[in-house]
Amino acid sequence: MGREIRRVPPNWEHPREQCRHSPWAGGCADGKSHGGKCLKPLYDRSFSEAAAEWKEGFLSWERGERPEYCGDESKETEFWEYEGQPPERDSYRPEWKEGEATWFQVYETVSEGTPVSPAFATREELVEYLVKNGDFWAQKRGEGGCSRKSAEAFVMGDGWVPSMVMEGGKITSGIEIAGR
Repeated sequence: MGREIRRVPPNWEHPREQCRHSPWAGGCADGKSHGGKCLKPLYDRSFSEAAAEWKEGFLSWERGERPEYCGDESKETEFWEYEGQPPERDSYRPEWKEGEATWFQVYETVSEGTPVSPAFATREELVEYLVKNGDFWAQKRGEGGCSRKSAEAFVMGDGWVPSMVMEGGKITSGIEIAGR
């Protein structure tokens, strides 16, 4: 669970769905009203990729190829009982052509993933946004932007941080600790 940078197509508008949250949950991360529609959590891969991986795992299982740690009881277990049901098409991002996803956007990964920043053409623009504003959740909490050092370490580094860290009894944003 954390924050990660995902590559998205230019001017990407993440899809929305009918809001599943209770009316008292405080709404969506960006703090805006969207006519009862919230950002739809999506994994950062296409359905065809996820389905192909699940099918390959199923075929291997059927051939008797099981991880060593499964033990003998796996002979009585169906693949979907071990691995889970096949992927659901609606839980995955669209199929993008090679080179189409050229912009940068910060996502939370507490769920499958929803954006917590707008999409930007360059990493530098994303850094500037985070320094000025923070992510949507920081804005909603009234925290504002993060330090330049932390924003650059996150965006220019490996592009992943934990959602938050507890330090001395205080919750600190994962992005803010990136520069340490």
